[in-house]
Amino acid sequence: MWTAEMVELRLEEAADTLRRLPDAEARFRLGLRSAWPEVVRDAVTAYGADGPKVSLGPPSPGAIDRLEATIDWLRWLSEPQRRIAWALASGISVAKLARLIGCHRNTVANRQAAALRIVADHLNEGAPSLAGLAKDGPGRHP
Repeated sequence: MWTAEMVELRLEEAADTLRRLPDAEARFRLGLRSAWPEVVRDAVTAYGADGPKVSLGPPSPGAIDRLEATIDWLRWLSEPQRRIAWALASGISVAKLARLIGCHRNTVANRQAAALRIVADHLNEGAPSLAGLAKDGPGRHP
């Protein structure tokens, strides 16, 4: 039985998985680079004070499968619900999102809760296209 909290966890995992996928256009952009060294604009950058760059590891094949199924769930939502649910799952705070779309943070939270309930209700009805992928639940699997 799917709950709104389970759907929220799955959306957060999907956003994290999408962030970890390799950039397909990186090779193209690297081909457009110049042979000249980068221009250093200030002393802080010149001495590497901006900190180390940490890259995330690649997602597991199971996480990619769950990402594909989770993205398909978003079709059950209206455009504003989809944007709110995905933005919050991606890590944008409720207060910042409320400022961006011009409404109160309680309104954003209520719209997100309604969107999560809609998805959970569709999953509990046993939508035919996703019934097989929904059985394993929202947990993170290796």
